[in-house]
Amino acid sequence: MKRNQFGGGLGGPISIPHLYSGKDRTFFFANYEGQRLRQGLIFNNTVANNAQRTGNFGAKTINDPLLTTTVGGTVVRVPFASNTIPNSRLSPQALAIQAYVPQVNTTTGTFSNTPSQAIDFDQYILRLDHQINATNRLFARWVYVDNRETDPNASPLLGKASLTSIGQDIAVGVITNIGANKVNEARAHYMPSHVRLTAFLQGTDFNTKFGVTGFAAQTRPGSGGSFPDYTWSGYNPLQGSAFDQRPKSQDRKAVEGTDNITYLRGRQSFKVGIFFRYYQWLGYDSQTYAGQFNFNGNATGDAYADFLLGYPSSVARAYPADNFGGQATYKQFYFQDDIRLSSKLTINAGLRYEYSPWLGGYKGQIGTFDPTQAKPIIVSGSGTVPDLTAQYAAPAAYQFFGQYIQTSEQAHLPSNITYTDKKQFGPRLGVSYALTGKTILRGGFGMFFEPEGTSGRVNLNTLPYRLAETVNQTPNVVPTRTLANFFLGTALGSAQANPTLNPTRTRLKVGYNEHYSFGFQQQLSPKDVLEVAYVGNHGVHLNGSNDFNDPTPAPPSAGSIQSRRPYQPWGTIGFNTQDTSTNYNSLQMKVDHRASHGLSGLVSYTYSKFMQFNQAPALGGNTGYEYALSPYYVPHNIAGSGSYELPVGRGRHFLNHSNALVNGVLGGWQIQTILIVRSGVPYTPVVGSDFANTGVGGQRPDYSTTSTAGFKPTIAAWFDKARYVTPNKLPNGVLRTGNDQYRYGQVHANTLRTDTFRQYDASLFKNFAMPRESTLSFRAEFFNLSNTTSFNAPNATVDATAGGQITSTSIPSRDIQFALKYNF
Repeated sequence: MKRNQFGGGLGGPISIPHLYSGKDRTFFFANYEGQRLRQGLIFNNTVANNAQRTGNFGAKTINDPLLTTTVGGTVVRVPFASNTIPNSRLSPQALAIQAYVPQVNTTTGTFSNTPSQAIDFDQYILRLDHQINATNRLFARWVYVDNRETDPNASPLLGKASLTSIGQDIAVGVITNIGANKVNEARAHYMPSHVRLTAFLQGTDFNTKFGVTGFAAQTRPGSGGSFPDYTWSGYNPLQGSAFDQRPKSQDRKAVEGTDNITYLRGRQSFKVGIFFRYYQWLGYDSQTYAGQFNFNGNATGDAYADFLLGYPSSVARAYPADNFGGQATYKQFYFQDDIRLSSKLTINAGLRYEYSPWLGGYKGQIGTFDPTQAKPIIVSGSGTVPDLTAQYAAPAAYQFFGQYIQTSEQAHLPSNITYTDKKQFGPRLGVSYALTGKTILRGGFGMFFEPEGTSGRVNLNTLPYRLAETVNQTPNVVPTRTLANFFLGTALGSAQANPTLNPTRTRLKVGYNEHYSFGFQQQLSPKDVLEVAYVGNHGVHLNGSNDFNDPTPAPPSAGSIQSRRPYQPWGTIGFNTQDTSTNYNSLQMKVDHRASHGLSGLVSYTYSKFMQFNQAPALGGNTGYEYALSPYYVPHNIAGSGSYELPVGRGRHFLNHSNALVNGVLGGWQIQTILIVRSGVPYTPVVGSDFANTGVGGQRPDYSTTSTAGFKPTIAAWFDKARYVTPNKLPNGVLRTGNDQYRYGQVHANTLRTDTFRQYDASLFKNFAMPRESTLSFRAEFFNLSNTTSFNAPNATVDATAGGQITSTSIPSRDIQFALKYNF
């Protein structure tokens, strides 16, 4: 078995209710639920084959970045003899790193591994209900959740890393009856939580071990170092820390209070309430302190060949972060009126107002960028100097970049940098009308605001608190930056660095969603109901990010990427914004069969279209935008569920007159099933190199004038790579010349789709009566009962050897688990 439960089994608590007091006015409830999960994972990674690991790339052309010639006025590189890199040219740093890269172990040329993931879960609940007097009732509740997880790396030599989290909810409330028609409910919550994550192979300075310089000053205090991250276009990455900025933590604290009054009068139910919330989020992470090394084939034509020669296309490094985050106090008010105008017509109308200021940065760690000012970086603070004790990087960063920094007080901005959006009015309206006793029409509209997340404005985004840089190798020239000394001896924090910034805008609208629907409910028979509805959603002012400092002018051209950025000395600048919008429209149908003869079931079908508008630097840098299919667009979704009481045992068709023993063993069994079939999700074709020469990642191809005749998707080739050409070629495949070769491809996002998702689950269960009204429940659960394979997206890099190849599934193979639960 892959899953082993105790403490009541899957979802099965041990409950200890205790009722005491002579007048039965107090009720105490205790509950424990535990879970132990050991789940086998499947990794099937695209890696360099054994010949490629030695520098032999067979039939694939591998250029020598040190040798060039001129063809038709265009400088081109000369291939290595036999497309093989001489041993003397192999980078010793790359060979040391390669020892941790998995080797091919399948006939399909991939590396396959099936390690085990461990998840341990414990939850404790205590609840107290007390009748204070005839009109007042008190309740108190404490929930404590402890989760411990151990995750294996896709590369076995990188071992495992841990994730632990603890969350609590301490609640108290009083419900008061005021007269015969009014009820007041006051409630308060205190919810602290924390999460801790470790890095893979934490404790060793691998850059020093590999002979890679430029990272000694950024070692995280107390960590001893971690394994860096390496990415290769067309191959699976090797990830130790930077992929998730490990080691890291998150600490959250929320204090909430609500007060609601319900007033009943005739055909009306009127509700009014207030809500306040104080929220603080603090965390630390390690940024790219161990380094993120990227290889895209710019030097040789193959990313792994670039790696073996020791020529990254770009490298990111940063100081690790001490605590950062934000806090805010929210206030909300609402009223709602439910009016039953007649026996056929009911109207629900309400209005909610939310005062939700933007989060303030912890110790002032939030800022904006205004290139029109002599000091363009504006951070929260009073006086002339921000708090330099907030971060490890701040003293060094301020020493070299303080001339560009001013405080919010100096710039006459609010302390949280962004002005509060005070127009957060959310109307709600619902209508229900009974055409007949069996046909009901329903419609509704509502605006729902999205609270600010913690991954944007307050996520350690600006100098002097965040000091990070991504340096790009200049393509199509003899490379000068190597794995051994990519930063050419320049320290992060020196005047020669080009820091990245992710500032916030000073004026932002709070995002919201407009939900609207209209449909009908039809009773087909005493046991069957049909529902059909149009359901839509429009997302407005949703969170996004805008590139601001990609190289200009347009169109792209040759030369150093950094020297062509419009704002110096900065590297990439990405504003946190609220300019993403979405548009969802769907037809939803559902047939519900209520229990009869032991059978109940539900079948639903949704047909939908989901579009999204956002900036797309991969199409045009700072000015690239697109309206394209959403990555969550699933046009067809069919789901069915049902339960059936087997007709065996007393009172049933078979063994109706069986004795107690036979009935206890064979009678009362039930079967439940869930079947899901839905369209695959979209994904975007990309190219493996920076053809625009702008440092923008995830660039797109163009469409080709050719395709493969009779192409049919397979695991090895899920999409037709012949349909696409890289941006440096004409649609017919002919190489462009001169500056025309530097350009963005124009294929839109999410134009390809993954395999259809199919999952069939079932369970068999029975409740056994035990002494003193206790119950023993047995459950056998079958996940992916048919062991049907549904595939994830393939390698989407159209110019990679492994482009189009599928290496993973979207659901695990068949799982069977058994559980016992004893209620007493």
